[in-house]
Amino acid sequence: MDFWQLILLGLVQGLSEFLPISSSGHIVALGTIFQIDVAKLDDISIALHFGTLLAICAVYSEKLKGLMGKERSLLKPLFIGSLPAGIVGVLLVGTGLNDQLHRADLAGVMLIITGCVLWFGRRLESEEVDTDTPTTPSSISGKSAFLIGLAQACAILPGLSRSGMTIVTARRLGVEAKLATQFSFFLAIPIIAGASFITLVTSLREFGESEGIEGELAPQQQPDLYLLLIGVVISAAVGLIALRWLIKLIERGKFHQFAFWCIPLGVILLIYSLYG
Repeated sequence: MDFWQLILLGLVQGLSEFLPISSSGHIVALGTIFQIDVAKLDDISIALHFGTLLAICAVYSEKLKGLMGKERSLLKPLFIGSLPAGIVGVLLVGTGLNDQLHRADLAGVMLIITGCVLWFGRRLESEEVDTDTPTTPSSISGKSAFLIGLAQACAILPGLSRSGMTIVTARRLGVEAKLATQFSFFLAIPIIAGASFITLVTSLREFGESEGIEGELAPQQQPDLYLLLIGVVISAAVGLIALRWLIKLIERGKFHQFAFWCIPLGVILLIYSLYG
């Protein structure tokens, strides 16, 4: 992979992870154009996701500290909400079906669905928040957390926006916009961290095996590691800006407007995958 390609992937990942336009769909689209090997694209995607994980921790650092204190009531909903995506992820890896998640046609269809979800969820942005409804973490019930978690599990499909699905679902369940956004990105932490850890362990094992069998392969792999680290830094920096921007957009009721990006892009990607 060329250096400029990874730079572009890092920029796109950082921007699209938090905006409701599906980072996986965009990574698949670029991977298709660049003709990147599916296995390598999977490792790149997870590494870039780790960069956006750092952005989440930076923006919500105080709130994360609060999970061990006054906001610890959010821990149970987070645990419940993380279960569906965790189970689905393990099943996909165990069955090998995760290799099918880089299809451009699938990403195109899911981007169109994401756009529709965002558009039909626009009514929620103009609704007044009930002042009698608590906006503390305890306002998210176990049932609501599980349903939001199911939405996140569905977003494992490329092109289906994780943030879009979880925030719209949370708002549909009556969760206040600010808390819905916070909960959505807190849910991403265990999933991204777990995937990053598995990828790191696998990469280190493969590196050790290649070094033991044929030592001269190791130097050839080192530049890829440096490139990935650069990609992580870029996705973290861009993600930090994008997340702060998204929070402001949700407060202004502009969330649904990303449908005008997702639907046309999905159509283009679908046509490209079928006739390109």
